[in-house]
Amino acid sequence: MSLSYRPQTVRDTMRRIEAGVDPWIAYRDFLEDWTYIPDARAQLALDEPAVVDLSDLRWAALLAATVEALSERDGLPAPDWTAGERYRLSEPWYVYRGGTRMREWIRESTPPAFAGRNVWSVDRLLRRT
Repeated sequence: MSLSYRPQTVRDTMRRIEAGVDPWIAYRDFLEDWTYIPDARAQLALDEPAVVDLSDLRWAALLAATVEALSERDGLPAPDWTAGERYRLSEPWYVYRGGTRMREWIRESTPPAFAGRNVWSVDRLLRRT
């Protein structure tokens, strides 16, 4: 019997989150596939994540920002879906909690792809890649 690995796409990542998998684990798994399977990168990002539960919209915004930032860094065109308004949060989401000084630092160090979606995270999220 032969087993073949199927890399986790953005759409798969969102499905896992909505199925109850810890969002950070699903997100990390996507980043690892992006990192270790470079030939699959365009395919990993191709399909827009389907958001069923609006409470998970922030994860979809995080994924859109991630795909945009990684695509730019790796010389790939970002898929059109990443530009969608639905991936811009109306309320700021600070991925790292902290007081006023921490939030000021986060606002100064968040990459543009994330800040433009009101996802405040600094660049540590992408260090795994």
